[in-house]
This record gives sequence, structure tokens and C-alpha cells, in this order.
Amino acid sequence: MIQSKEDYLYALANQIRNSSSPHSKKDLIHEIDMHITEMLFDLKEFDGLDEATAMEKVVDRLGTPEQVAKEFLEETDVTPTKMQWMFISINLLFFIGGIALTVTYNLLPVTIIDELWLGLTSITTLIIILYMFFWVLLGYEIGKEFGLGGKALLFKTFYIALLPNLILMSLVVFQIMPSSWFDPLLTPSFIAVCILCTAFLYPISYAGFRWGTIRSV
Repeated sequence: MIQSKEDYLYALANQIRNSSSPHSKKDLIHEIDMHITEMLFDLKEFDGLDEATAMEKVVDRLGTPEQVAKEFLEETDVTPTKMQWMFISINLLFFIGGIALTVTYNLLPVTIIDELWLGLTSITTLIIILYMFFWVLLGYEIGKEFGLGGKALLFKTFYIALLPNLILMSLVVFQIMPSSWFDPLLTPSFIAVCILCTAFLYPISYAGFRWGTIRSV
């Protein structure tokens, strides 16, 4: 039986204790705390109700702690599998999009594709920076959501997400996709930059992970 604000918040905190999003939990408790405080003030000051009766009205308006917790968990909970496949899917989308653009540019005379290709090949430095940021974000989000316990998830997600990159390298190295298709990108300096960036992908992902674990505290 909920008879006070403290009873409500305790029950709510207990219902969401297993949520994997610590910041969201704190925000929810704080928000509900403020709502209940305001509602109790109005009900007691203007309607002349006692604490227990006022809390009954509050529960009627807000919903029970169980109902609030259920909605919260459905909206905010992130499971390791969801997190893992979200980043894998995004990187796979990059891979498929890049392959499709390359094949279309080389095999089909489509003006808009030609313009897009020339535009992208003129901002390769920016594309590399944004792609490196993607891997930092991967580590950060895993660290923020799962803390230090997410290290194994980071390791697994990283290497699965990296597979498309390795496949693309293999396609080019073994001439399944002609290297001439990537002109004017595949210069010695660009290849060296790509190798160097690939070597740094895990370190920067781990740095993002450590940053995320700090934010999760």
C-alpha cells in the first residue's frame, strides 16, 4: 500500500533496479519525485487532503510504480544484443552502401552517381575522421550503458563489425573488385593512412569505452 512519496519512490526504484541504463534510472526517479512533490502540495494545500489520501490521488494520476516502471523499461532498456547488432548493422550499411556506390559508378553511366563519387573522393580526410568517430562512439555507448562489465561486449562487437572492412580489403587485394575501380583513391599514401587508421580502430574504441564508463558512474 503506497501511503507516502517515499513509499512510491522506493517501490519504483525496486522495480527498475535491473535496468541497464543508470542515468535514465536516476532521471526517472528525480522526475517522479518532483511530480509527486508538486501534486502533494496542491492536493494538501488546496484540496485539504491528508498525506495518505493525497497519495491515492497521486497514484491514480501517475499510475502505480509497477506501471511506470514497465513503460520506462520498454522505452529505455538496452540489451547487450541490441547494442551489439545496432553497431554491426550500421557498419554493414556503410559497407553495402560503399560497394553499391563503387559498382554503380564503374558500371552504369548515372550522372548523379558520378557527381556523388567525385564529391566523396574530394573529402576523403573528412570521411576518415567521421568514420573514426563512429568507432569512438561504439566504445563510448557500450561503456556508458554497461560500465566496465561491457568490455567483453566491446571486444566481440568490434571484431564482428570489422569483418566488412576485412572483406572489402580482400576483394581488392585478390582483384575480385579491380583496384582501378577505386581511382583516384588508391594511392600509396591513402593506403598507408587506411592501414594506420585500421590499426588504431580498437585503441580509439577502447578509449571511447573508458570515457563511457566514467560517464556511467
